[in-house]
Amino acid sequence: PIRCAVGLRAAPRRAPRPTAHRIGATNVASPARMGCVASGPVDEERERQRLADQTHFRPGQIRVLRDVFSKVSRSHDADGAIDADEFQLALFGREVNGGKTRDLFSERIFACFDSARDGQLTFEEFVKGLSVFHPQATRNEKTEFAFRVYDLRGTGAIEREDVREMLEAVLRQSKAMTLTKEMMEAVLNKTFEDCDLTKDGVISMKEFKTLVEKNEKIIANMTMPSLERLTKVYPDFLFTQRVGSVR
Repeated sequence: PIRCAVGLRAAPRRAPRPTAHRIGATNVASPARMGCVASGPVDEERERQRLADQTHFRPGQIRVLRDVFSKVSRSHDADGAIDADEFQLALFGREVNGGKTRDLFSERIFACFDSARDGQLTFEEFVKGLSVFHPQATRNEKTEFAFRVYDLRGTGAIEREDVREMLEAVLRQSKAMTLTKEMMEAVLNKTFEDCDLTKDGVISMKEFKTLVEKNEKIIANMTMPSLERLTKVYPDFLFTQRVGSVR
């Protein structure tokens, strides 16, 4: 079996966040960036129900996720949104290498959560992204999400360089595994021999789904069991259980 992790080239800095409003001594983000802003108990209940209808969470769990989101979004600044650094800090409980480098897998997960592609997560993006990792999410949901994680360049196909970058990312983070250039090429050749059924040099979504049907272990780490039993007394699942790299 060939083990792969998700890699990502350094992304350009996103546009600055909207200016926060100053209320007393607390910075509060512009309501436009808060995402799903609720002005009262009734609106909050409607918001929870709407998100519950679109995800695998119950309304009560949406309320717990709001608390988790608020905690994560205040890690660096109180702007009402989660940026890439805060997301990585939530996954690891610490900055990687003193904040000098980023974990490539968390980079890709963040990018796939960030449907607006603006470099920050609203509450709705956060909830919908996590829903894919729910035990009740379908195999198809998990497979399509995993494909997007691997599709580093957003071309709609997994290219040879995508797999190379993912493998190089694993090697950089592993002290126990090293590969020569010849071994690297052998791994890439074997990967595409097994996965590229049409022999066109890329792995399509259809080919990736066929691969998952034959070996569901590929998306095994796309499930966080703790999400199913998420309750008010267990809100810190995100900080104690890291989603491992897809293999």
